[in-house]
Formats: sequence, C-alpha cells, structure tokens
Amino acid sequence: MWRSMTAGLVCAVLAAPTASAKEVKFTFATTNGSQDLSSRSIVLWKEQLEKRSGGSIKMEFSPDSLLGGDQQLLQQLATNEIQMHIAGPVIVHQLAKEYQCLEAEYVFKDEAHGMKVWSGPLGKEVSEFVKKKYGIEIVVVAPRGARHMTANKPIREPADMKGVKVRVTNNLRGQVFAAYGALPGPLSMSELYGALRQGVFDAQENPISTIYGARLYEVQSHISMTSHVWSYNVVSANSKFLQSLSAEQRAIFDETLKEAKGCLKHAVATETDELAATMKQQSKVEIVNANVAAFREIALPIVEAFAAKNCRAGLLDEIRQAAN
Repeated sequence: MWRSMTAGLVCAVLAAPTASAKEVKFTFATTNGSQDLSSRSIVLWKEQLEKRSGGSIKMEFSPDSLLGGDQQLLQQLATNEIQMHIAGPVIVHQLAKEYQCLEAEYVFKDEAHGMKVWSGPLGKEVSEFVKKKYGIEIVVVAPRGARHMTANKPIREPADMKGVKVRVTNNLRGQVFAAYGALPGPLSMSELYGALRQGVFDAQENPISTIYGARLYEVQSHISMTSHVWSYNVVSANSKFLQSLSAEQRAIFDETLKEAKGCLKHAVATETDELAATMKQQSKVEIVNANVAAFREIALPIVEAFAAKNCRAGLLDEIRQAAN
C-alpha cells in the first residue's frame, strides 16, 4: 500500500541501525480524524519508520483530538509532552500571528502558488520564527486541498450566507464571513460534529478530506465549492526531540517522512474527488458550485486591511510575487 500510494515513488529500503542503537519513542498527535488523508499517510509513515529503523524509532499516533484541540497540542509540542503534530496552518494563527495571512482567503491563486510560498523563503522564515520562540520546527508542508463550505442549504453567492451561524477557525476568517452576512464563531474540532447535528451551528468550512474524515457530511446536506482558502498540511516537531535522534535515525526519519509527503500529495491529488463522490453516495449530500469570484471580491479588501494591521510588513506583496 505504501508503494501504491506513492504513485511510482521509489521507497528504497535503508539499512537497519545496529542492535546498539538507542530506542526513541515519540507521540504524534492531531485533531484530524483517523480517516483523514493526512492520518492515513501518517499511519503508513509510522509503519515504514519503525520497520526501516529496525524498531529503534517507535511512534504512538493519536488522531481525533484525543489529546486536545490544536491550541492544546501546540502547547504540548512546545513543552515536548508530544513530539509531532499535523494540522492545517494553525501554527501561524496560534504561534506566529505575524504570518497569519499565509492561510487567508484567496491569497493564493492556486495550490501550486501556495506550495511555492510554503516551501520557499517565507515558509523557512516561519519555521525559524517558531523554532527560536517555541522550540518547534516545521519539518514538512504538503497539500491539503481547498477549504469549502458545508451547510444544510446551498451556498452559491455571498448573500446566501446571511444569518447563517458558521463555525470558523480564526479571527480573520470570522471577519471575512461576517462581511458575507454570516454569524461566525469559534469551536473546537472535537465538538463540531455534535454542534452541527444539534443546530448550534448551521455551517462550517474545511477541505474535502477533513469533511470526510470527521464525517461532517452526515450532519450537513450541501457542500458548496467556495475554494476560499488553499490549505496545507503542516507537520511540526519539537526541536529537542529531533536532536535526540542519532545521525542514522535522523536520516531514516527524514527519508521516510519525505516519502510520506509524496504519499499524501498523491492522495490529495487523486482521492479528493473520490471522497466527494463517496459522501454524495453515502448520505446523498449535494455538491454545489459557488460563485467564487463574488466571494473573492468581498474577502480580499478585508484580508488587505487585516494584514496591514496584524501581519509582518510586506507579507502579502511577497506572497503575490511568488506567483510570478
């Protein structure tokens, strides 16, 4: 399965460490559901990491918010209570707020543009920032897909959001959705399914893989393809944990993690449409095309104003320049 998910990526078997290699155990936690594409890739990585290290590196994987929400997990990561974490770019909203617009509405023209930014100087700058301040390093960024709306009615135009109680994940997104006429509010991922089922919230927004992995399609009747944010899977690690690995273990760690990124990239590219079709078949959820240009026109001035007050000077200009 590892080989099939890599779409031809060669997964070379590295030499196992010597019997005297010290054993390293670590915890990898996420709020993502166990069926999220990212979680499935991490499980495959866990298998390869343990196999190719000869059992000297062992991972305990904890999905489904079992150890807390993203804010709690990032706090645990900084104190080395957990050693690794994967999520959308919550790290910029929680720990590096000067860079929040790296996950803002319509700042990337497409997925490739965002990957170029995250893998370039700006992405490295964010990693250096959180390493210096919190002892956390970004070790991998991989595609996650676009964020879309789910609701119990079709959302085709911004006017369709009027009066809709929508769960959002950060203050900037709240401002954008308020401009659409919605009533935005925060809520942890672990509480979202129940809140939608009970009508505490009418709508939410997430990538297709998260909508599927968290089974949100069971409590929402429509998925509206607003594509308001190109999101990315950000994998971060505690610096002390990384330093605890021997040179040989770190080589295996880096190589297998690179392959896991390839698996996840392939899965997002090939399985997103399949997941949407599966949700439509299982729950008869309706997939709705949205007027993306209308949503973008309202959002961009709000993002510009927010960045001018809250983000590192020149950030949006550098993001735009990366598109060239």
